[in-house]
Amino acid sequence: GITLKLNTRVDNILDSMRAGGFAAAFLAVGAHVGRRTAIPARDATRILDAVSVLRGMETGAPPQLGRRVVVYGGGNTALDVARTAKRLGASEALIVYRRTREQMPAHDFELQEALDEGIMVKWLNTITRVEDTTFTVEKMALDATGFPQPTGEFDTIEADTLILALGQDVDLSLLDKVPELVIEKGTVKVDRNMMTG
Repeated sequence: GITLKLNTRVDNILDSMRAGGFAAAFLAVGAHVGRRTAIPARDATRILDAVSVLRGMETGAPPQLGRRVVVYGGGNTALDVARTAKRLGASEALIVYRRTREQMPAHDFELQEALDEGIMVKWLNTITRVEDTTFTVEKMALDATGFPQPTGEFDTIEADTLILALGQDVDLSLLDKVPELVIEKGTVKVDRNMMTG
C-alpha cells in the first residue's frame, strides 16, 4: 500500500504535508551534498566535489578532469574518485591525506586496489593554497596523541583539477520554515521517540 513518488523535490516540508493531508513526515534524506573546505584559491582553479563527480559518472555526464588530478581526503569516496579519475584518462591521480595510512578511514583492501592501479598517496600533508595549477601543501607531524599538527614545511604539486572528498553533508533547506524545529550542527534535534518539537 505504499505510494512511491519519484523525481519529486520537496522544498518546504510543511507545504508538502498540508498538500498531501499528512499528519507526520519521516525524514530520510541522506547526506548527498559534498562537504567543502576553505582553501584559498583563485577563481580560475578547477575545484570539484567527489559526490558530484561520481554522480556525473552515474548519470552519464562525466566531468573533464585533465591529465593530473589531486584528491583531498582519506575515505572510501576519495579512493573511488581517484580510481575514477584514472579510468577517465588521468595519467596521474594523487590523494593528499593529512594523517597516516594506519589512520585512514578507508577500507584497507580498497586502498591496496587503488595503489595497485597506480593511485599515489601523499601521507601527512594538507592543502593550504591553490593557485591556478599549483597546489601548496603543508607537511604534518603527529603529536603525542596521534593528532596531525602543521610543521611549517611546505611543498608544491602541480595538477589540473582538485577533487574534494571530505565527507558529505545533509541538505536540510526543506526544513527552513518549520517552527519550533531545532537544528544543531547540521543535526535535527529529536526526542527519545525520534520526534521533533
